[in-house]
Amino acid sequence: MTPAVIVRVMGLRERNAARTREMIIDTALSLFLERGYETTKMEDVAEAAGIGTSTLYRYFPTKDLLIIEPLAFRGKLAERLRNRPADEPIDVALGQTMLELFVEPRGDRERLRRINSVVESTPGPRMRLLEEFVKERVLLEGAIAERLGRAPDDVYCVMTARLAAAMLEYIAELTWNVPGDDSAVAEQYVRDVFASVTSQMSAEPPAVPVLTAAT
Repeated sequence: MTPAVIVRVMGLRERNAARTREMIIDTALSLFLERGYETTKMEDVAEAAGIGTSTLYRYFPTKDLLIIEPLAFRGKLAERLRNRPADEPIDVALGQTMLELFVEPRGDRERLRRINSVVESTPGPRMRLLEEFVKERVLLEGAIAERLGRAPDDVYCVMTARLAAAMLEYIAELTWNVPGDDSAVAEQYVRDVFASVTSQMSAEPPAVPVLTAAT
């Protein structure tokens, strides 16, 4: 095959794989909502999706990935920060990066709300999602250090990343119920929530733990 044909074939395979992944996630979500996450087995999902169990495990090695996949950022926070203008202040760069992630299309919002309802009501997936936030935070620590020309274990870089990750998690919780599917409405909603949170934090900054003198 010529290079052009190979590219088209690979592109077709990727699109087919993406459609299959989405179909599996929708099937799993329906079962989780109908039967409960804990009682639904991977074999149940494979049967309902009309695929073999081995195929299911190839796409999703563990059950929690079926529900976490649409919610995870997969390193995008650190990646987007690296793409911000080099002369942009770190706080502005972080804010714009987070806004981009919150308002970019991530599929049907009602579907995301249904997925989140499963995660919020089930300890296993919720812990798995928290692990994803931790991974995102670690990657962000490295990206901030690179941007500022500091060591990865620099306290300022580490704590800046951890505060941003905490805000990411908190604002995500507040914005699951974005009204409607209009992107402009969604962006304004996120902007309003973001502004409210940052305003309150600026007016009353979180306390930094301090030790008293030893006696």
